[in-house]
Amino acid sequence: MNTLTRITALLALLSVPFGVVANAPTTLVFDEIAPGVHVHQGRIDDLFTTPFGPVANVTFIVGETSVALIDSGGSRRAGEMIYTAIRAVTALPIRYVINTHVHPDHNFGNQAFLAEKPEFVAHFRYPGDFAAKAGYYLQRLNTPWFEGTTPVAATLLIDTSTQFDLGNRRITLTPHDRAHTRHDLSVFDEQTHTLIAGDLLFVEHIPTLDGSLLGWLNVMDELDQLPYQRVVPGHGAVQRRKTSSEQSAFALQRHYLESLTVSVRDAIHQHIDINTASNTLMTDHAEQWALFGSFHPRNVIQAYKELEWE
Repeated sequence: MNTLTRITALLALLSVPFGVVANAPTTLVFDEIAPGVHVHQGRIDDLFTTPFGPVANVTFIVGETSVALIDSGGSRRAGEMIYTAIRAVTALPIRYVINTHVHPDHNFGNQAFLAEKPEFVAHFRYPGDFAAKAGYYLQRLNTPWFEGTTPVAATLLIDTSTQFDLGNRRITLTPHDRAHTRHDLSVFDEQTHTLIAGDLLFVEHIPTLDGSLLGWLNVMDELDQLPYQRVVPGHGAVQRRKTSSEQSAFALQRHYLESLTVSVRDAIHQHIDINTASNTLMTDHAEQWALFGSFHPRNVIQAYKELEWE
């Protein structure tokens, strides 16, 4: 693999000056983690309370004839910064903007790419949730960083494993069963054996459950069977393939989700009500994850609703 290349993209000052956002970044830094695979690691923060972003990871892959972007940031401004970063690397057309799922920190930057006329690609179940939730998300994202943001819907839906050719470079998109959400999409770059997992993998940031707990455990098994050499999570640092004697890239997340399964099942069997469970279960895990207090109680409630019908 090539030595890591640090790419600093100057921010394009467009219709609204970034000076109105205190401490907002004026550049985005991307690492070339493998030849042609560039990743920006987002801040570990909650999109709905952060003063600026991106708070999710962003990846773009450069082929011989075109570029694929995987996730576009959480606002118009983030998307514009990402676009500038790509243009600092290549003038090739951005043919695909791939949305790994509907959460706005991963797709509310789409509008910055409209002039490129790419396909905005998503899971076949994405449109329903996008239509139902985009307005709500936009209403909550009302700080200056999000001014001028307009959600952009998917134009190409994937219902089976699908390959795109970027020019002597194939990437495989896989729509998954319910897991983190009910419309998760992963991307595998065959040339470098790089898996872009979206929020099917969290690192440092506590996993957030908006789909199926048991389904997520199953999907992790599927992903861990891929011949990946590195994994780009939705949040947190890139993970390397471990040897057979070491932990999987998914091991820490699996421990949390398996513990959540056991703890919630026990609470249900002990007739502990859902609100009490959300405030009392697994508090010993708090030091292991950032944003535990913000998201763990919600995870317990979501898991309780799923598991009480077993």
